[in-house]
Amino acid sequence: MEILWPALGISAIVGFVFFVLAQHWHRILRHHSWTIRRLLERMQELEQVGDPEFQRRLVKFAPSPLEQVFTFSFRLDESFWSETLCASSEDMDFIRAFGSFLGSVKIERWRGRTVATVTEVLPESKAAGWQTRSFDFYAEDAKSGDALTLWEIPLARPRGSPDRPPSLELLLRQSSLELCCVRPACANGNGKGHAAEPADGEVTFFRVPLDATRLAEFRCQDPLAIGKVTAMNGESHQAFYACQDERLGFEWQLRLRDLERRAEWEQWKILESAPLRTGTE
Repeated sequence: MEILWPALGISAIVGFVFFVLAQHWHRILRHHSWTIRRLLERMQELEQVGDPEFQRRLVKFAPSPLEQVFTFSFRLDESFWSETLCASSEDMDFIRAFGSFLGSVKIERWRGRTVATVTEVLPESKAAGWQTRSFDFYAEDAKSGDALTLWEIPLARPRGSPDRPPSLELLLRQSSLELCCVRPACANGNGKGHAAEPADGEVTFFRVPLDATRLAEFRCQDPLAIGKVTAMNGESHQAFYACQDERLGFEWQLRLRDLERRAEWEQWKILESAPLRTGTE
C-alpha cells in the first residue's frame, strides 16, 4: 500500500500533463487548419480577379471613368445672317427677340455615356439672362445614328402654316458636332469648311470632329495659354483647335482635355513656368 498511493499520484500527474498537452496541441492544430482554410479562400478570390465574368461585373458596377472633356464655342458674324442665311430685317428682329444665343458647350465623355452641358443667353425680351441645360447621350443612342439637338434657334416667325419654320441647330452625333440649317432660305458653298449641299432640307455649315486625330489639321496655339505654365515634358494632354470661314461668316473654337493619356495626366500635375523672352531676344 505504501507503494500504491505514490504510483497512483504519479499516474494522475502524468495523466493530467498529457491532458493539458493534448488540449494545447488540439488548439494549435485547429488554428493551423483555420489558417490554411483562409489561405485557400484568399487564393480562390485572387483567381477570380482574372476571371472575365468577374471583370465584366466589376466594370458594370464600378464608377465610370471620365475619359475626355471638350469645351466648344462658335461665333457668327453679320455676313452669316445677311448673306449666308439671307435673313431679312424682319427675321433678324424676330431672332433677337425670341432666339437664345449659345455661349459654350462642355462635352464630358465617360465610359458608356456622354454628358453635354449647354450654356446660353436667353432672348432680349427675357432680360438676356444666362441658363444652363444638361443632356445625357448613351452609347446605345450613338449606335442608332440619332443626333441630339443641343441648341436651336428659329429663323423666321411662324406664318400660320403647319410646316415647321426654318431653324438653325447645333447637333451632337457620335463623333462630331454639326451646325445645320433646316429648310434655309438660301445657302451656298461647298468643300472644306463650307456648307454642304442640301440633303433632306438641311444644310451643314460646319462639322467639328470629336477625335484628336481628325482634329489635327485645326490645331493651333491656345491664346489663353500664352505666358502660362506648360508641362515639363513639353507635351500636354490638352489641345486647342480653331477654324474660321470668312466667306460663310463663322468661327469655332474647341479645347480638349484628354484624360485617357494617363502618364501625361499625372505629369501635368508637375508644372513649370514657360521661359520668358528678354528684350534683347
